[in-house]
Amino acid sequence: MRFNPGHLAAASVAVTMAWAGQAAAQSVVREPYLQSLTPSSVYVVWTTDAGTNSRVRYGTDPAALTQTVDLGAIVTQHEVLIEGLAPNTRYYYSVGTSSTVLAGGSSSFYFETAPPVTTPKKFRAWIIGDTGYSGSAPWATRDAMLNAVGAYRPNLFLHMGDMAYNFGTTDEFTNGFFAQYATILRNTVVWPTFGNHEGLSSDSPTQTGPYYTAYVLPAAGQAGGVPSGTEAYYSYDYANVHFVVLDGYGSSRYSNGAMAAWLTADLAATDQDWIVAYMHFPMYTKGTHDSDEDWLIIEHRENLAPILDAGGVDLVLAGHSHNYERSFLVDGAYDTPTTADGHIIDGHDGKPLGDGPYVKLPGKGSHEGAVHVVAGHGTYVGGSGGHPLMYFSEQQSGSCLLDVEDNRLTLSNIRYDGVISDRFAIVKGIALDVAAPDGGERLPPGGIYPIRWATSGNIPTVRIEYTTDDGATWTTIASNVANTGRYNWVVPSVDTTRALVRVSDGENALLSDESNAGFTIQSAPRTAIYFGDYWVYDDSGVDRGTAWRSLAFDDSSWQGGWGQLGYGDGGESTTLYKATPSYPTAYFRKIIPIDGPVAQATLKLIHDDGILVWLNGTQVASKRVTGTAYADYAAAESREDELTTVTLSPSSFVVGSNIIAVMVKQSAPNSTDLSFDMELTLTYAPPGGSSSSSASSTSASSTSASSTSSASSTSASSTSASSTSASTGSVMMGSSMSASGAGSGGGGGAGGAGSGGSPVCRTVQRGVFGTVWDATLWSGSPTFTDGAYSSIYTGGGGTGGFRAALLWFDLSFIPAGAPVFSATLTINQVYKMPLTTVRLHEALAPWGETTVSWSSYNQSWDSLSFASIISGNGTGDRTVDVTGLVEDWVNGVPNYGLVLEEDATASTQWRASEDPTASRRPRLEVCYAE
Repeated sequence: MRFNPGHLAAASVAVTMAWAGQAAAQSVVREPYLQSLTPSSVYVVWTTDAGTNSRVRYGTDPAALTQTVDLGAIVTQHEVLIEGLAPNTRYYYSVGTSSTVLAGGSSSFYFETAPPVTTPKKFRAWIIGDTGYSGSAPWATRDAMLNAVGAYRPNLFLHMGDMAYNFGTTDEFTNGFFAQYATILRNTVVWPTFGNHEGLSSDSPTQTGPYYTAYVLPAAGQAGGVPSGTEAYYSYDYANVHFVVLDGYGSSRYSNGAMAAWLTADLAATDQDWIVAYMHFPMYTKGTHDSDEDWLIIEHRENLAPILDAGGVDLVLAGHSHNYERSFLVDGAYDTPTTADGHIIDGHDGKPLGDGPYVKLPGKGSHEGAVHVVAGHGTYVGGSGGHPLMYFSEQQSGSCLLDVEDNRLTLSNIRYDGVISDRFAIVKGIALDVAAPDGGERLPPGGIYPIRWATSGNIPTVRIEYTTDDGATWTTIASNVANTGRYNWVVPSVDTTRALVRVSDGENALLSDESNAGFTIQSAPRTAIYFGDYWVYDDSGVDRGTAWRSLAFDDSSWQGGWGQLGYGDGGESTTLYKATPSYPTAYFRKIIPIDGPVAQATLKLIHDDGILVWLNGTQVASKRVTGTAYADYAAAESREDELTTVTLSPSSFVVGSNIIAVMVKQSAPNSTDLSFDMELTLTYAPPGGSSSSSASSTSASSTSASSTSSASSTSASSTSASSTSASTGSVMMGSSMSASGAGSGGGGGAGGAGSGGSPVCRTVQRGVFGTVWDATLWSGSPTFTDGAYSSIYTGGGGTGGFRAALLWFDLSFIPAGAPVFSATLTINQVYKMPLTTVRLHEALAPWGETTVSWSSYNQSWDSLSFASIISGNGTGDRTVDVTGLVEDWVNGVPNYGLVLEEDATASTQWRASEDPTASRRPRLEVCYAE
C-alpha cells in the first residue's frame, strides 16, 4: 500500500475503528476497480464497510487464481499493488481478506496489462465527462457505449471530471460514480481528472479529500512520463500514446506555476507517436459555459494552450461545458474573444468518409495543430454552440470512443440513443484508414458490401483481406487492386461475430489499417410472423380431430382476423365468439413461405390459458396443457396475456410452404377470457451453409398468397399475411437486386458505374410509378405501427419521444450493375421546430410498412449518416443527392431503404405516400443506363 495524506487519513480512520472488526462480517461498499496500469503492474482497489486485511488472488485462468498479494494492515480503503506481470496479458482476480473472497473470481473480473511502451498496438478508450448525477441520463450514455462496442470493450476509461455531484463527497462518489460504472471499472482502468465539483470537497495542494482517497495515480512517473510529484496532475503511456492529465481547478494555471513547468518538461521528454492531453476545463466552448467569458477557461487558454501547441499535442479533451463540441485542426488561438482567422490549420471535416482525415507529419511536431473535443455531455446538456473553431457541436447526451492503431487516431461521438453523430480521424504521414466496416455491423452472407477507406500519401495499389477470428488468420479478398478507396466485397458464407477487414499498401504490407472492432457475418433475423398478424380461425365449438394440422387441410370456410385474437379482455383486434359455457378449444392456422434453409428460430406466444403449437404436423410447443383432444381443458389458468418464448429446431421447417397450427385452450367451462397472438423470428443459414431445413414437395389448396385483401370477419384462407399488396406491404424482400453483374473491383465507383448506354430517367412515387413504403418509428410508443398515416416524422415531439422515418423505393426495374448517373430524393416538409439538420442513414434490415415499429426494427440502420437535409423555415420540397446509395443497391447491396432522423430537441413533419395530393408524396428520381 502506498500513502499520500489523503490515503493516510483514510487508513487511520479504518485502523482506529476496526482493529476488532476483522472477525465481524464485512461487505464491499465499492466494488473492485483498477488504477495506475502499466505493462508490468496494476493497483486493485476496493472499499469495505469494516476494516480488514487485504488479499488479491490472481492468475491467467479464472478457475485457477493461484497467485496472491497480501497486505496486513487493517483498512477499509484497500489498495493492492500487483507487480511482475507480463505485458499485454489478461489476468483474472478476486479480492477479499486472507480468509474470505469478497468479490471477483469470475470471468468479468480481470485486468489486461498495457503493451510495451511505443508498441503500436490497436486499442480503444472511452471518454466521458460530467456524469456525477446518478439516474437515467448517465445510464443511457453508458449503455449506448456498451451496445456500440459489444465484445470490443475499451482498454482505458478517461473521465473528464465532475464525477460526483454536487459536492464531490464520499457518498456521492460511491453512488454517483463507483456504483454506476461498477461493471466497467472492474476490468477497465480509469484515469480521472480533477473537476470543480471534486474541488468542493477535495484539496489539490494537500492531496486530501474524497477524490484523492479514491484514486491511486502515478505521481512518481511510474506509468511513464516525467514525475509530477502530485496526483493532481500526471502523465502515463499506453502503447504508442502519451497521455497528459491536468488539474485546472485546484492547481496553479499560470505559465510560471509548477504545473506549467512540469507540463513543458513532460511534453519535451516524450517520444511517443501520439500525445493526448485532457483536463476538466475546455480551451474553446459555447456550451453551458462560454470560453470567452469564463475566467478559469480564459486562464487555461492563455497560459496552458501555448505549451500544448508547442509541445506537439495532437488531441485535447475536456468536459465542464455540458455539450459535445469538436474543432477543426487548430493552432495558436489564445486570444479573447477567440477568432478563427489564422488559427485553423485544416478547415475540412476530418471524416474518413467525407473530406478525409486530418493529416500531420510523423512524430511530434510543434504547432502542427490539434483537434479539441468537449465531452461534457455525460448527463444533462445545453448551450447554443457555434464557436468559430468548432466544426461540429451538439446538445445531446453521450460519450466518445477513441480508437488508435499505429499512425491513425479516430474519435467517434456516441449519443445516448446509439446514434454516432460525429467521427473524425487524424493520420500521420502516409496512411490508410479503413472506414467501413468499422465494427458492429451485421453483414449477410453472400451479399455485396462496399469496403471503404481513406488514403494519405501515394499508395497506388492495395491488398484487401478479412479475418473471421479477430486477426488470428487472414484471407485475401484482392491483391494489388487500384487504390480507389472502395471495393465491392462478396461477403463469404461464414458465421462469425469477430470479423475484421484489413487494407494494406500493395507494395508494403506493414503499412495497413483494419476495422476498429469486429463485425458480424450472419443472416439477419427475419420476422416471419408478427404480433398482430393475420390468422384464420375456428371458434365454432366443433372437434376438428387432427386433420386440421396438415398443410392440405381445406380451411376456406374458416373466419379470419388480425391479432390479438380472443375475447373477454377488451384489447382484442379480432373478437372471437364466447359461448356459455366456454368452448374448451379454439383453432388457428397460418401458412408461411420459407425461401431458404433455417439456422435459428424463436417463437413468442401470447396465450390465455393453455396453448399447443404444431409446425408441419409436429408438435413444437405447449404450455399449461396435458391433453391434445378438443374436449380437454388447460391444466391450469395462465396469467393475463401470458408470454412464452420457445426456441424451435431448424429441422422443423421446410423450404417452401410451412403450416403452423395452434390450439388455445380454456382452463374451465366458466373461464371468461381467451387470448392468442404469435411472433416467429427466423435466421437463415448462410448460402452454402448447413441447415436441417429440407425442401418441400407438397402442395395444398390453402397456399401461401402473394397478396391479400383486408381482414375479413366471415371467411378466409390460411394465407400468410407476410406479403400484401404493394401499396401496404407488410414485409420486405431481402434484396431488390440480383448480385449478378456487380463489379468486383473498386474502379469507377460502386460496381464500376460510369459511362454506359443512353440514360433513362424514372420517378418512383406512389401513384405515379413503382412501389414506395414509408413509416414512422416512435421510441415513446415502441410497438406502435404508423405506416398507414399521411405524414411521417423525425425528431422529438409529444408523447412519441424520439422519432425516425423509414422510406423504401422498389428499384428492381433497374438492371443489376447498370451505371447510375444520378438519384435525387425529394420529400415535402410540412412543419419544423426549430431549424435543424435531418440526417439520412442506410437501412440495414427488412421491414414492412404496416407492421414495422420501433421495437421490431431495433434501430437497424447504419450509425453513420451518408447525407443530410436542412429542415428550414416554411413548407415545401427538400431534396438530397442519394446517387452513391442507389449505386450500391443497383450493384447488389440489399435495398432496405433509408432512415431519416434528427435530434430529439427538434421536430419535423413530412408528407407520406398516403398524402391525398400525389405531387407532395416522397419521390426518387433516378437516371441510369439500360
